Amino acid sequence: KFDRRAAPERYDSEMSEHDIEWLSKARYHTSLALRERKLRKRRMAKAAVEFNERSRDREWIEEAERVGVLPVPATPSSVASFLYSTPKLDKAKIGLYLSKGPPEKYPFNSEVL
Repeated sequence: KFDRRAAPERYDSEMSEHDIEWLSKARYHTSLALRERKLRKRRMAKAAVEFNERSRDREWIEEAERVGVLPVPATPSSVASFLYSTPKLDKAKIGLYLSKGPPEKYPFNSEVL
């Protein structure tokens, strides 16, 4: 039976020095990419919690900007993308945010829609 954990050691002896160096770099870059993805997910989760718990729009937007989820300054399209693609957001709060007041009084919210 094939054991995946034993495979790299078994094949390392048959590989050239160049192949071993390439494999080491590939593993390193993969681990960096996975760490970055995990950090981004944590940031998105933190921003989602802020959105769900904060009553004022500016507060959660500032927090999302601070953690790097939204650009500084936040644009309507970046906020729309955040609301569309972020899991675990309270759907009722999204609806309240998007339907807030007349467009003349809340132009940013109407542009997000």
